[in-house]
Amino acid sequence: MGERILFRKLQLTGGSTVTVSLPKEWIKTYNMNKGDLVNIEELASGDLRLSPLQKDSTKREIVIDCCAIKDGLIDLVIGGYIAGADVIRLTCSSPISRKIKSDIRGFLRDTRGMEIEVDNEKEIRIISILNPSELRLQVSINRMYILISSLVNDAFDVLMGESVELLYDIDDRERQIDARRLLLERQVAASLQQPSVERKLGIDRFSAMEHASIARVLERMGDHATRLAHLVNENSDVIKIKTSEMPLSAIPIWSNNLKTIVHNMNTHDIELIHSAKIALTQLGNDLEDAEADVWTGSASAERLLSEFRISESVRRLCAYSVNLAEILINMLMYKKLEKI
Repeated sequence: MGERILFRKLQLTGGSTVTVSLPKEWIKTYNMNKGDLVNIEELASGDLRLSPLQKDSTKREIVIDCCAIKDGLIDLVIGGYIAGADVIRLTCSSPISRKIKSDIRGFLRDTRGMEIEVDNEKEIRIISILNPSELRLQVSINRMYILISSLVNDAFDVLMGESVELLYDIDDRERQIDARRLLLERQVAASLQQPSVERKLGIDRFSAMEHASIARVLERMGDHATRLAHLVNENSDVIKIKTSEMPLSAIPIWSNNLKTIVHNMNTHDIELIHSAKIALTQLGNDLEDAEADVWTGSASAERLLSEFRISESVRRLCAYSVNLAEILINMLMYKKLEKI
């Protein structure tokens, strides 16, 4: 039926029942007959979506010929995961290589809710064991925020004299941040395709897409938090910045304002979010100004480079936090829209 828009008049039958007729082409396409049941679901927008009744056992599958792909196999597997595939089946006419099997183990480690059901010479079958509507989107957002904050604050504490052992699991925390982003995007895709998921998650389409944007921003923040943690882990002995000086003095300010932004995803206080955004914007500008003075010192090039890179990472964290505040303000203003 394509993208045609059809119009139907409401009809009154039996004195009190209101009915509407369905297009014949739609009936034929889905091989429906008199007496068949249909799903009628109310979307968050108030629209109704009508679809043929499907059994709960219906699953969506993606089949990938892994022998025909030389590079980028995992990108396709991740794409299928985000798209909402319940089954990802990898096939090959010859035995699947150890490299591919190792990559698949990495995929399972870096994602959530997927397990291998079949693993033999010529087929790997990965299935979903997590219902996308069981976990609220805010749970993943909060987890990403906690991991990012812990990386930055632990790096700060090491520079204040704490043991460098605080940073022993940097890469593991980064993988957890990435995994939460992938899971959230999978949930968003499911909510856009399945009104039942949208309803159970308690979001509308606009909010779902904005949550996906938030997850991507947090992932980028995670990259810079990881970079900062690695810098401190590898160069703590040559970094001589005082915690009362830029860029280290900016970290507690960034941390407090980011906490305000994330906390108000629930309390919906736009004024506090906006104030935090303004403060972070100014902090980013102050960091940029301070960077101009870094190279005027007489310290070693190694030390100056480390200090400059720390400043750059903190400045980027501020910039992405501003992006996060803007997305959240958009979401909250959308909720204030009224139909007139």
